[in-house]
Amino acid sequence: MRQRLSVQYFNEAGAREPGIDAGGLFKEFWTDLCAIAFNPNYALFSVTDGAGNCLYPNPSSGAAHGTPDHIVLFEFLGRILGKALFEGITINPRFAHFFLSFLRGDYNYLHMLADLSTVDPQLYNNLMFLKAYEGDTTDLCLTFSIMHDQYGGNKDVLLIPDGANVEVTNVNKQRYVELVAKHYVVDRVKDQSEAFTRGLWEVIDRSWLRLFNEPELQVLISGVSDGKLDVEDLRAHSRYAGGFTGIDRTVNRFWSVLSSMSSKQQADLLRFVTSCERPPPLGFGSLNPPFTIQRVGILRDGDKLPSASTCFNVLKLPTYSSEKVLKQRLLYAIESGAGFELS
Repeated sequence: MRQRLSVQYFNEAGAREPGIDAGGLFKEFWTDLCAIAFNPNYALFSVTDGAGNCLYPNPSSGAAHGTPDHIVLFEFLGRILGKALFEGITINPRFAHFFLSFLRGDYNYLHMLADLSTVDPQLYNNLMFLKAYEGDTTDLCLTFSIMHDQYGGNKDVLLIPDGANVEVTNVNKQRYVELVAKHYVVDRVKDQSEAFTRGLWEVIDRSWLRLFNEPELQVLISGVSDGKLDVEDLRAHSRYAGGFTGIDRTVNRFWSVLSSMSSKQQADLLRFVTSCERPPPLGFGSLNPPFTIQRVGILRDGDKLPSASTCFNVLKLPTYSSEKVLKQRLLYAIESGAGFELS
C-alpha cells in the first residue's frame, strides 16, 4: 500500500474517460472510496449519540453482515485510512476520541466513563446516578450482567464469571460502573478495532501515530473543518500561469467571488481543483503542487466554463467580462460534479 497507485476511469460503455493520472485521479478515487467505506449505512461503523456525530466500529457489525469473516473488512478499511495518511489525502470521516486512541495504540482506561458519554449518554447518566446513589443499591436489583439489543434480539453479557448471580451492592458498585463502561467502550468493539489497527499499522507505523494526540491525529485525517476556508492563506500560497498575475482584474474578481461563497461552495471549489474538499492539515503552504490559477482567453462569456487539472491543482479560469458572470460560471462548473471531465 505504500507503492504508487494509478487510476483510470471507464464509463458504462467500457471506454476510457478523460484524464491521465499524475496524482489527481488517484486522490479523487481515494476520497470517493473513503466516503463509501466509512458510510454508517453499511453497518461497519456507528455514529456517537453525543456531540460531534463521530464514527466508531459498529458493535453489531457481525450480526449485520451475518458472518464473522466481515472482520477482514475492518483490516481493509485500516489500510485505506493508512494510505490516505501516507499520501497526505484529507478525507471526511471524523472518528470518536476513544477510537482515535485505539489507532494510536495507547488507550487510557481511566477515560472510559467520559468516552461512554459520547457513545450512550443515557447509559452514562444512569451510571452517574448509580455512583451518587446514597440508598441501598441492592434495592435496584442489579447484577453483574447486562442485556442489550442486537438487531432485533437480546443478548446477555456477563461482566464477571457467574455475574448473573452476583448482586450490585454499595461495596462493589464502583466496580460495576467501570465494567459496564469498559464493555460498551472497549470490549464490544475489540475485534473490529484490533483488525482496523492491524491494517492501519501495516501502512503507518504506530510510533509515528503516537507523535500526535487525538485532536491532532483527527486533523491529519480530515484536515481543519471549522467553517469557512482561509482565503487569505490560500491566496498567499497560490501561483499564476498563462499570463495571469496576482494583480490581474480577473484574478482579483476570483478572490472576491471565493470570499463571498458559502462554506459548502468553497469546499466544492477546493474539491474541483485539488480532489480534496478540505485544506491540507498544515495549511496551503504545504499543498504540492501549489494552487495555481491559469489564464484562459475567450472572446465571449459563453465560450468556456472554468476547468481544472486536479493532478497539478490548476484552475483554468476564462477571462470573463464581469465578477457576476465569473461567479455564475464558476458555480455552475464546480456544482456540476464533473470534476476532471471538464479539463
